[in-house]
Amino acid sequence: MKKFEWMGSSMSEALYRKWRPQLWDQVVGQDHIVQTLKNAIRSDRVGHAYLFSGPRGTGKTTTARLLAKAVNCKSEEPNLRPCNQCENCLAVNQARFMDLIEIDAASNTSVDDVRDLREKIGFSPSQGKFKVYIIDEVQDRKSTRLNSSHRIRS
Repeated sequence: MKKFEWMGSSMSEALYRKWRPQLWDQVVGQDHIVQTLKNAIRSDRVGHAYLFSGPRGTGKTTTARLLAKAVNCKSEEPNLRPCNQCENCLAVNQARFMDLIEIDAASNTSVDDVRDLREKIGFSPSQGKFKVYIIDEVQDRKSTRLNSSHRIRS
């Protein structure tokens, strides 16, 4: 059985993933955010946590993925991070970077999911310098379960 293809893209791959910006210069409409994050990377003063908020489709997850890629990029030149050429950048692009964990909070709603996350946080990064957790769709969590996830400590 052959998958339906449209303009060279398999229907099993979401368009927003296929066309997601891979470099800071490709992010549109978030110049102030991009500049702030690039300055943090350049000066090696990246915070331990960031909260991205805004309407749907404004690039929150994309920006978080770019930040994760940049902090784990192996480029010697901080101004060029992410380089999109090193082993870590390519692994992030191909969704096989083990130290970037994306969690859909709207789907992972049980207390067991939070416990599982708490257990995994204790492990050191295996591929990159940092282990990055992107917890997406947090606004969809029920308040009681959200309270249990607030107790996560690294």
